[in-house]
Amino acid sequence: MKLEAKNILFSIADGFRREVFVKRLSSPLGLGVLLFMALVSGFLAAKDLFIVPFALGGALIGITVVVFCLFKPYIAYYLVTILAFFIFFPSHLIGYDIKVAMALEILILFLFFGTMLHKKANPLAKNDLIKTPIAILFMLNVIMFLLEAFNPNVPNLAGWYTPTRRLLVYVLVFILSYRLFDSFAKVKQFINAWIILSFICALYGCYQQWFGYLPSEIRYIMSRPGEFELMFQGGQFRKFSFLSDVVTFGILCGSMSVLTLLLGINEKNKRWRYFLFFATLILLLGMAYSGTRTTNIMLPSGMALYGFITIQKKRTLLALFGMVMLAMFVLFAPIYNNPTLNRMRTTFDSKESSLNVRDVNRKYIQPYIHAHAFGGGISTSGVEGASFYPGHPLAGFPPDSGLLKAALELGWMGLALMILFNLVILYQGIYYYFRMQVAEYKKYVVVILCSLFPMMVALYSQNAIGQIPTALFYYSVISIIKRLKEFDDEFIVNSQERNKSIN
Repeated sequence: MKLEAKNILFSIADGFRREVFVKRLSSPLGLGVLLFMALVSGFLAAKDLFIVPFALGGALIGITVVVFCLFKPYIAYYLVTILAFFIFFPSHLIGYDIKVAMALEILILFLFFGTMLHKKANPLAKNDLIKTPIAILFMLNVIMFLLEAFNPNVPNLAGWYTPTRRLLVYVLVFILSYRLFDSFAKVKQFINAWIILSFICALYGCYQQWFGYLPSEIRYIMSRPGEFELMFQGGQFRKFSFLSDVVTFGILCGSMSVLTLLLGINEKNKRWRYFLFFATLILLLGMAYSGTRTTNIMLPSGMALYGFITIQKKRTLLALFGMVMLAMFVLFAPIYNNPTLNRMRTTFDSKESSLNVRDVNRKYIQPYIHAHAFGGGISTSGVEGASFYPGHPLAGFPPDSGLLKAALELGWMGLALMILFNLVILYQGIYYYFRMQVAEYKKYVVVILCSLFPMMVALYSQNAIGQIPTALFYYSVISIIKRLKEFDDEFIVNSQERNKSIN
């Protein structure tokens, strides 16, 4: 019976694959399905039931991506990444929230299964990702999350499930990225895909700034309690592009602007270099239009790390000089009627009231952190705490940053693990950089590190890591760093073998 059921499932999947990917729905069955969907969608739209056609379209896309995940996982990775960028956009168009994040997590699970089915053997690859310091610290953080299920400070696990499930999904992303990107050409394709998608995302954010929000996007903002007060700052709306919120948009643009700028500085192809510099400009504008003040420190911090690692290069010195000039312009240019520029300047204003409130909150809650080594429990602070555990001491208390949230919910032990995890990422990347021989591989290692470092810095005042789609980039590249080292080791082995054959 089990064998028959398995054969039936495979025959259904194969039939779906033939209709969609071979015949491209150019068959009586395919045309009939399309006609039926068009009629149903038109009828429901006429009845103001827009959500149903969106759901049907989403289901069709989801089924297609699942098939790709199982049979073409490399292509499916990019489909999932594209969905991660645009998965919140239907909510903006409809005017209210649609819970779709879990659908993306399910697709990642199928993608992981696909990589298991199509695993390729490489005799030169060590395949010891799990033995790296990054993987070990990552697993310790996961264990910490799992142990929080036994935290006596929470009466139930209502708020524990979702963050833990998402973290386990990111573990799958970490592993499947290592499996999929098994050549340098694939790594370059991965980086270029993220550059293009981030550029499109930033460009739409600029469109929102220059031409205004769509009416449906305004309805979406107004439908969420307290969102208008958060979004309308300094006489204008903050921008979120296709993404879920302004912070995620700002963090993405800030991190990717570092990546595009550093790649542009080291790029030999003139056309691609000019595009990278233009993309950097658009990403920086998108970052500024998000109104997320934390992101204003991202480009300087990324460039500072790059300067620290590659200070001996002439281009590095020129880039740092340009960075200083840009900072001087932003801070001291005699332009006082630009709301975006004025908000950026408040980042460095010690008298800014919101920054002082955060400092007061941190000071107030420190005794609780000192007294709870394992924290108050997952999702016990902020809005989540008020929703899941309204009687908890942390319920409603604003964490305001990734580090403070970790200290409150995971305790000072969890905070120490988080900080150590990020430090190990930097250590392993820098160690690899100075041990590697191939300049192209070294370039990508240092560029990845310098794009991740601003996210780590941003944890001081925002929950900068863990949101879609930036989390996919973060957990993918920390495993790709290991792959780049393997490519370099493979090059060294091949060079030694060639030298032996010549001698």
